[in-house]
Amino acid sequence: MGKHINPVRTAGRGTAAYAAGEYLYKNGTTPARQLFAAVDFGGMSTRPEEALQRAMAYGWLIEREGKIDISTYARGHFDKLAGIEPVQWVGQIAAVRTSPDVFTRPSLSKKYIPNPRGTRQDIPAWSVRTGQSFHTKA
Repeated sequence: MGKHINPVRTAGRGTAAYAAGEYLYKNGTTPARQLFAAVDFGGMSTRPEEALQRAMAYGWLIEREGKIDISTYARGHFDKLAGIEPVQWVGQIAAVRTSPDVFTRPSLSKKYIPNPRGTRQDIPAWSVRTGQSFHTKA
């Protein structure tokens, strides 16, 4: 069996990348300068860009339209911590098994099909309507 490799690494809780992820989860996408002002990058204060690039390299943070955002994986991590359960994908709506057409659908019930020997010829004269009437004859 193959070894399962997760392509995205979860940032450690005490790291600047994790703090940046928390900040972005609460406040949404942010320009890099505003992120550097909001999050203390600790000992990397002289080179916060390197820490940011490292977090982007292992997939914790992403860049969208010139702004920094958290990845889908990181959003799922913070959603799980907040108690928000993701919607489970169950598949897709099943397609129709056969196309509905005249040739493949089942035939009509026998009671709706006319008699193949033709219509009845010995109809009593009293049961035939002579004109338009709203009275039912026996």
